[in-house]
Amino acid sequence: MTEVQTGVGRTAIARNLAAFRRRLRRVRVPGAGAPAHSRGRLVLGGAVLAGALIVLFLFTLDNHSVGWWEGLSKSQRRAIDVVTRFGKSDWLLIPTGVFCIALLFADWSRSGRRVAAAWIEVGNLTAFFFFSIAFAGMITNLVKWTVGRSRPVLFAEDGVFSTSFLSFDYAHVSFPSGHSTTAAAAFMAIALIFRGRWVLTTIIGIVAMAIALSRIGVRAHFPSDVVAGVFVGSTFTYLYAHALGRHGVAFQRQPDGSLRPKTIAVRRVVARPGGAGTMLRGLRAAWFGKPAAAVAVEKR
Repeated sequence: MTEVQTGVGRTAIARNLAAFRRRLRRVRVPGAGAPAHSRGRLVLGGAVLAGALIVLFLFTLDNHSVGWWEGLSKSQRRAIDVVTRFGKSDWLLIPTGVFCIALLFADWSRSGRRVAAAWIEVGNLTAFFFFSIAFAGMITNLVKWTVGRSRPVLFAEDGVFSTSFLSFDYAHVSFPSGHSTTAAAAFMAIALIFRGRWVLTTIIGIVAMAIALSRIGVRAHFPSDVVAGVFVGSTFTYLYAHALGRHGVAFQRQPDGSLRPKTIAVRRVVARPGGAGTMLRGLRAAWFGKPAAAVAVEKR
């Protein structure tokens, strides 16, 4: 990259970050405060349910889950090993993080107003997905290190109630399950982004559940760890989406308190003939520039 290109890239990043900060300073909250109380009751209800299940499993399933692995066939064990790998956050965070950074380098004045607005919507939703998983994972790690619960591999020595305060050792960071946190956060984010797409949401939900349960199967976590991870991932993502919706970033909060993903510009561009191609050409123009004639065509 030449010195001129580097300077242009830095200018674009500064401009894009400044625009994003302006959006975050906006407050767009339709209606009265009743929906906030409804959200609070929903989160409180989820916390009570999760807490009850955690206590119940501590005295029931946790003790028995350690032996489940021995009862599986070799093919079942291999299948569970494959499924559990998808619970790692890296393969979700790296591509989405790189994509968001790449969008910051774009000079959207080159692509036309409509296409730029569409890509900004895509970028905001992608960033929401990235930070939902990243921040939920951070919360889980803080709880893990604080509680220091022994993993099932130490069940024979420590049982299910052993803890080691402020532990960073792998064998003593069982509660909550990090893979379950990632799976739940990803599922909740996709459910909110693709609101109303029940087939997709159901498929992702089944995959997320399989990942969470696989952590028990591979003896990495107890059932109570999985419940805690699912609660952290889903609850944080839900609250984070509503916080963004308050500012009209990524989501628009409706008068009834529900969220609608902001995809108006994307749908308008894609609905036109050759809309997908227009989106890609606009992205290329924002990154690398293009002939003035092409810009004029897309700005019409």
